Amino acid sequence: CSLEMDPFTPLVGDPIVASKITKALGIIRRTLALYPKDKISFSFNGGKDSTVLLHLLRAAVHQGSNLDDCAGLGGVRSFYFLRDDDFQEVKEFISRKDEKYSLQVDYLTEPDFKKGLEDYISRTGVMAVVLGTRRGDPNALDQEFFCPSSEGWPPFMRVNPILDWTYHDVWVFLRTCNLAYCKLYDQGYTSLGAHHNTLPNAALKREDGSFAPAYLLSDWRLERAGRTSKTKTLERALSRDEVPASLSHSAAILVIGDEILAGKVEDVNSPFLCSELRALGWMVVKVVTVPDDVDSIASEVRSLSQAVELLITTGGIGPTLDDVTMEGVSRALDKALVRNPELESRLRSYFGANVTTAHLKMAEGPEGEVEVLDYALDTGEMSRFPIVRCRNIYILPGVPHLMRQKWGAIRALLSASCKAPPFRNKTFRLAVQDETEIADTLERISQRYGSDLHVGSYPVTGQEDGAGILVTLDSKQADTLEDAAADMHQQLQPGAIITVQEDVQALLGPRSVKSI
Repeated sequence: CSLEMDPFTPLVGDPIVASKITKALGIIRRTLALYPKDKISFSFNGGKDSTVLLHLLRAAVHQGSNLDDCAGLGGVRSFYFLRDDDFQEVKEFISRKDEKYSLQVDYLTEPDFKKGLEDYISRTGVMAVVLGTRRGDPNALDQEFFCPSSEGWPPFMRVNPILDWTYHDVWVFLRTCNLAYCKLYDQGYTSLGAHHNTLPNAALKREDGSFAPAYLLSDWRLERAGRTSKTKTLERALSRDEVPASLSHSAAILVIGDEILAGKVEDVNSPFLCSELRALGWMVVKVVTVPDDVDSIASEVRSLSQAVELLITTGGIGPTLDDVTMEGVSRALDKALVRNPELESRLRSYFGANVTTAHLKMAEGPEGEVEVLDYALDTGEMSRFPIVRCRNIYILPGVPHLMRQKWGAIRALLSASCKAPPFRNKTFRLAVQDETEIADTLERISQRYGSDLHVGSYPVTGQEDGAGILVTLDSKQADTLEDAAADMHQQLQPGAIITVQEDVQALLGPRSVKSI
């Protein structure tokens, strides 16, 4: 889509989300071509998914126009089932959007959802309902982008433009496009139902009792963790003194360098950082490698920094022409690339009369966003080259020993300011060669403990003890880990377990792991 047709893709930057925007708009436009506009209705419930859909609908209906000047949905209807138990914040959000965009929402009050929908379709003649359903939603089983209503329901076509969007995609879209959403999401709610069955997500609870915003949820599988019985959830929370096992601060790593992608240099930085962050209780949700290209760097920095609490970049901050990380970060933050006075002063002090323009390139950064963090070397002397942070982005060198030197200071900072329970693990070395023999057992154990336990299975070869598969159990809850380990001993065949190791940091050397 061109900028005129689609105002969102140029803002998003993330190529995956951009492609999903294009696909969703195509589905909506096809719907507009297949049905009269007044026979199409948009189900607007005030949640994050339907908020995404609201703006995609407006873009499709008013194609080629400035959305700021457009009202209504071009004849497309919209409706909302009004319930006494709904959050007041949701009702107010829907009312504000209704007024702002002239949606003319039909507020349906029939307590029986099926009957209310039958009455609505009978009264309006609606033939297609546009929904914010995504795969993983409880009602999404076997649904497609165009899906007829189920047997026994009034006849209409369900249109699901964002069916293949993830939790991450939704938040990238809303935040990078600067679109308003219901304020409950900034209070730790990740999935909105009614008062009686919706709580803030425990995975976002901070040590002080407050909740981080929804977009910081690191494990997207926990999106609906707050949709449960309040009594049951509170009882469970009160029975535990420790931080919930699912609580992890989220991080991403961006590796920058043509030499990495060309295979000329091995990336040793991201494995090191993944291990270090995990030891601190952080969850690394994505590692991305990009070339020395400003647009590629900017796209990933913009997307990742919006999706996680902490983004670490490595590489591309030297004095040569291929060192363009700072330019990419500046573009991602919509700031001019300027010479930072404090960094410039330090470089001039260090190099003295020998300072060059190339040296001063290392003093550049996004205007108004550079934070200089001093740290001590192992000798106790303060480093002449401080750490640079821009918002939640730590910008580190690609040279491994220099990166690790600066990381030591960042680690200390994170340990003091962002405490999280560490991951613990047990590794089962099995005398089993075929993963299908243990697949059912692992599935049962995973389902029993849910998000409190991460289960992994890795075929290996050439092991001195004859192991053919390594199974790992990871958890932040000691009791969960012990119970799951006991289940493994009970459910695996006698003789299957060779040995069990605890808190293994690295399973094997890279050449020992068989590709799956």
